[in-house]
Amino acid sequence: MLLELYIKDYALVEEAMLEFGPGLNVLTGETGAGKSIIIGAVTLLLGGRGALDQIRTGCEEATVHGVFTVPEDASLRTGLANCGIELGEDNTLIISCLVSRSGRSQRRVNGRPVTQGMLAEIGEYLVDIHGQHEHQTLLKPQRHIDYLDYFAGEEGALLKEQVNAYYRRLSELEENFKKLRLSERERARKLDLFEFQAQEIDAVRLLPGEDLSLAHEHDVLASAGELYERCSVAYSLIHGEDHGIPGAIDRLASALEELEHVLRIDDTPGGAKELLQTAQAACEEASREIRVYRDGIDQDPGRLAEIEARLSAIQRLKRKYGDTVDEILDYRQAIGEEITKLESSEREISAISAEIAKTRVDLGRVSEKLRDVRMQAAEILRERVCSELEELAMGSSVFEVDFSEREDPEGVPVGEKMLAVKAGGVDTVEFLLSANPGEPPKPLAKIASGGEISRVMLALKSILAQVDEVGTLIFDEIDAGIGGRTALVIGEKLAAIGNVRQVICVTHLPQIACMADIHYSIGKEVKDGRARTIVTKLQDLDRVKEIARMLGGDPELNATSMKHAREMLRIG
Repeated sequence: MLLELYIKDYALVEEAMLEFGPGLNVLTGETGAGKSIIIGAVTLLLGGRGALDQIRTGCEEATVHGVFTVPEDASLRTGLANCGIELGEDNTLIISCLVSRSGRSQRRVNGRPVTQGMLAEIGEYLVDIHGQHEHQTLLKPQRHIDYLDYFAGEEGALLKEQVNAYYRRLSELEENFKKLRLSERERARKLDLFEFQAQEIDAVRLLPGEDLSLAHEHDVLASAGELYERCSVAYSLIHGEDHGIPGAIDRLASALEELEHVLRIDDTPGGAKELLQTAQAACEEASREIRVYRDGIDQDPGRLAEIEARLSAIQRLKRKYGDTVDEILDYRQAIGEEITKLESSEREISAISAEIAKTRVDLGRVSEKLRDVRMQAAEILRERVCSELEELAMGSSVFEVDFSEREDPEGVPVGEKMLAVKAGGVDTVEFLLSANPGEPPKPLAKIASGGEISRVMLALKSILAQVDEVGTLIFDEIDAGIGGRTALVIGEKLAAIGNVRQVICVTHLPQIACMADIHYSIGKEVKDGRARTIVTKLQDLDRVKEIARMLGGDPELNATSMKHAREMLRIG
């Protein structure tokens, strides 16, 4: 529901604040006063395009703000959440639009910038505008099936949900099928390649980390002579075997002998003796380990050649499959899984193909049931709309609900045909109207005037008001070319819809205006040589005067017009 509409420097409006409420809200005023400006401002909030001619002359920018409430169970909440827009605790939605002479427009929803397209999608859940404006959902054939489904009620809703569930499942299966279903040549090519690679890797019989251990062993064997010589020198320096030169162990023994003489006289350097003994023991152990290592050095040229051949084979695999043996083994595991998949893909394809066929049959069966429910609902809706139109002075009109379908060999079986299917079923629905006797029914957008469209929508909304999700309906020019008893009927229907939906109506008819819960007068005045639109909320006597003016009373509002106006307001 639209709670507030604030307009500043928009067209002829310098500044205006309108507060709307539940029920029937009407806008009245002389022709050319600016009622269409108010509707244009709302259209801008609903994703309409901003234009420079909307900016008041002499101003740099025009701004429009709207405050809406969103019901707890509204589908709009999901769309808002997907856009990252949060509702306040009071469930309000504040939409702001700015049109600048610089050509830069700004649109925000609860402070978050949005695109024109996003705002248009949000707007479709908030307001339906019916008249000669862009937000006429009745002129969008793709929305007609939604109206019919609303009318079909719970049975249709349950079937539509089943159709949607089968459709989603079919889409998932077909996507999986597409991924699995490589051409036979492509599948065979991949299988041959992977099997060759697996055999090439398996033939080398790799062990995890083998390349690192072999590289180390290779370095040791290649340097065996140098290692032996250096270990021998190290052993001699510690043990003192060569040329009678004492080694480290002999020198430590001599140092200990000298220190023993010192300790007989003074035991102060006693700690040094323990350190020398420890060093002597460490040197003995070190020399032993060096000797054992030296004597165990293998100078086997045959083993070296064997390792080099092995490393060469591993290097060939590295050039193709990985920088290390572990990476090569990981790759081998991966292609092993691919080989298994390719070998089993035929079985999977066969299973998925069977499930696709079954799902198509189920989808076709439920789609056919949904079509039957829709057709039954369409006949009842046609009769009721025609009845409503007769009351709205369009008794010669013919309203039809046209069903069409598209054959598709890849579709779903319905009866003897294979039909293209969407998430909503196999049906394409469009409302047709003949407003004049002898003319065949045609699409609404091609043959109906703004007033006729508004009355057709009024007829539909009178029937669907309880189930339609859109909370605010705006009717513009609904009274074009009518008066008398028909005008009273239109007023009664608008008021009735107002019991369950917010209705905003631009009207020239007192029969409609007198039934309003909230009444605004739109006028024009010239100040300082410039025209501007004035918006006034009417109450009490001011409202009586406006009704009297609409009745055709003279400027002085004679007593007869005033009396008649009071009577109409009392009855309304």
